[in-house]
This record gives sequence, structure tokens and C-alpha cells, in this order.
Amino acid sequence: MPLNPSAQLTLLYGDSPLLIERAANGLVDALLPGEARTYGLTVVDLETTPISQVGLQLQSGSLMADRRVFLLRDVGALTAAQQNELVRQVAELPAGVHVIMTVPASRQDAGKGLPVAAKLRGVVEQQGQSASFITPFERDLAEWTVAEAARMGKRLDRGAADRLVEMVGRDHARLFSELQKLCCYVGEAREIALGDVSEAGSRSAEASVFDLVDAIAEGDARRALSMLPDLLPGQNVQSTAILLLGMIARHLRLMWQAHYLAEHGAPVDRAGRLSPEMMGLLPEQQNVVVAARSGFVARKLARHARSLGDREIAEALQQVLRADRSLKGQADEHMEPQLVMERLVTDLCLLARHAAKGGRAR
Repeated sequence: MPLNPSAQLTLLYGDSPLLIERAANGLVDALLPGEARTYGLTVVDLETTPISQVGLQLQSGSLMADRRVFLLRDVGALTAAQQNELVRQVAELPAGVHVIMTVPASRQDAGKGLPVAAKLRGVVEQQGQSASFITPFERDLAEWTVAEAARMGKRLDRGAADRLVEMVGRDHARLFSELQKLCCYVGEAREIALGDVSEAGSRSAEASVFDLVDAIAEGDARRALSMLPDLLPGQNVQSTAILLLGMIARHLRLMWQAHYLAEHGAPVDRAGRLSPEMMGLLPEQQNVVVAARSGFVARKLARHARSLGDREIAEALQQVLRADRSLKGQADEHMEPQLVMERLVTDLCLLARHAAKGGRAR
């Protein structure tokens, strides 16, 4: 439901700062068009501004603006007592004064209702409006990207959206930024084509891991090793290596689930609705069915699942565990992080080659 600019009190909450900020800016633009924004908008950081000072600002007039908008950031940083004090200040706003409050909240907390103290919740529900802004699920990112492109006045078909999600990864804020860049790239053209995404899109580290796993699944050690320098920059190599290792481990777990489904006649790229019994065997976190709702992920996982069998994937996860212990200094032998990852990639490629030669055990 669209927000009503005439409402004097608005609460925006959720786990997506990008979407909250965009909604707040949309309201401000509707209330204070053009130069009116310069004189009529007051942004208040509630972590550093006393509540008493906020009250004085709300009641004071302005010689330069007929309408005033106060953006109160992070109401959740206030104690319950401070929120109750805020209630007294926003319950009866002067004519021409609008208050927009923002509250960061996890997906779980946002699902329970307005994440503020009871009295403030009551005044918002009775006198104002509210809206939640939650990050899109991974399975919905391509559809979300198509809708965002439409908001920017561009057509983006599902294939190009899948490709962009593949390149950028699961960060919706970065997807939004890439879309803005692509809009500038295509200029007056009405459509962002697949070729535009491939030419101008920037790959994230997460997306590059798909390329790395592609090379590993094919047993192509030369190509896989050539990617490591870009994935492990010179600074903070150890922390970056641990992050990269986690991404590889996640993909191996998804591969294992994809292999299991394929063995039971439900490959992830062609699977229909799974039985409750089979769904019950899959983990809640890092669930292959959820991940495979994105077409490009489903296709890659289906191909990777055919490359390695149960035994190889189990051994691959054991090698990831050994690499993790080594990176954290828990192994008997000390190796530099770069060498640890090079050895892991080489060993995983050897596993894939062994499977390709008919040594796979299912």
C-alpha cells in the first residue's frame, strides 16, 4: 500500500536500510518539492539528540518554510521511557509539521508488528501510518530486480535479471546500485539487455565463487588457481580466505543436497513440488530448494551435482574442514593463507578429475 504524504506521523521499519531510506526520501520529496526541501527538512539522529530538544524543534515555527518535515532516525535506539516521552511530543503536532520515524528491525521482529514501545505503537496506529521494508528473499531477487528496473523506467527481462543476480550475488543494495549504473550505461534505451548486463555489470566475490566452483567441478586446476589472486587480495588475506572458504563450503553443501535430489528423481533444475518427507530431510539453512528458485543457481547446481558423487563431496567437505583449521592456526603444520587455499583448490580439482574418470562412488 502506498504511503500517504498527508499523514503527519509515519513509522518506517525493517531490515533494509536501502528501502527505508528510499521510502523516507519519497515522502520528503512529496511534502517538500524542489527548494522547499532545503528549508523545510530537519534530520535528527536520536542517538545523539536529547528528546527534550526534539520536542522544542517540533513546536517551533520556521520563517523560511510553510511546511516542515522532521526525519527522526533510529527510534529503536531510544529506551522505552524515552519513546514514551516522544509520544507526548508527536501525539499533537502543529499544522504543517510532519514526522517520519525510522526503526531498524530484523525480519523476525518486523514480522511481529511495529518494533517500538506500546504507547508509541498506539499513537502511530491511531493517528499515523506505518510500513515495513524487508530485504527480498534470495528466491525472489530476480523478480525484485525486474520490478526495480521498471521503477527506474527500464525494461529488464527475466534472463537479464537472472544474469545480474548471478554476477552481483544476494546483496539487494548492491543490485540496486548496479541497476542505477546500467540505467546510465544504456542511456535513452528503454531496455537493459542481457548483453548490457554482461558488458557493464560488476561481479561480486560471491558470484565469482560460482566461477571458481565451475572450474573445480570440471577439474580445471589451472583456471581455478588463476582466479585465486582476485579472490584473495594482498591485504587481510586471512580474513578474506576464511570468507571464501565459507562460500565454498556453502556451495558444497548445496551440491550434496542437489545430488541427493537428482538420485531420487528430482533434479533441482527440473524438480516439481517435493514431498513433505523429502523436504523434511533438507536443512532449514542453506537449503538447496530455496537457493534453486533462482534459475541460474538451479542450472549450475544441477550441473555441479552431476560432477561429484556422495563420496567425493564428503571428502571435499573434509578437506574444507582441514583448510579451516589451518587458516585458524589449529593445524600441526603452519601454512600461509594463500597456500592453504591453493592446496585446497588443487585437491578439490583432483577429486573432480577422479570422478570424471569413472571413479565416482554414489
